[in-house]
Amino acid sequence: MSHRPTPPAPLKPAGLSHPCEVQVPLRPNDFDWAGHLNNSVYPQLLETGRWEWGLAHGADLRHSPLVAVVLRLQLDYLRTVEWDPVGRLVVRTSLADRSPYSFTLAQDVAEPGGTPVARGLVRLGLVDRHTKRVHRADLESLLGPTGTVA
Repeated sequence: MSHRPTPPAPLKPAGLSHPCEVQVPLRPNDFDWAGHLNNSVYPQLLETGRWEWGLAHGADLRHSPLVAVVLRLQLDYLRTVEWDPVGRLVVRTSLADRSPYSFTLAQDVAEPGGTPVARGLVRLGLVDRHTKRVHRADLESLLGPTGTVA
């Protein structure tokens, strides 16, 4: 009788493997005096992308006792976004890595035509908003089979 090794678990569960893409409108006050998108706006764009990724995968933390907290943010600015007070940018978010107590999302910000303007990696942890205790980042149970937070 031969024993085959058990294959390692995939990095991304099937339900979490697809990226989420969302168009985010820009506002006139998002631009600085030089007519460039202010660098402080990019983390806000990434946060919008993270919320949309969670909702697209069935996690709605708005009424959950759990809060996703940013543990690490790495952001590379690739290209200047010029003044366009009614323009839009596309934020693409996908699961990049996971561990027992955190998960990392890869996020790209691009012009609608596809030209990348920024790239981010965001490591998140889960904290119970009432007890302030760290919670395991078990994404499968968090997302639950019904599309709501378990």
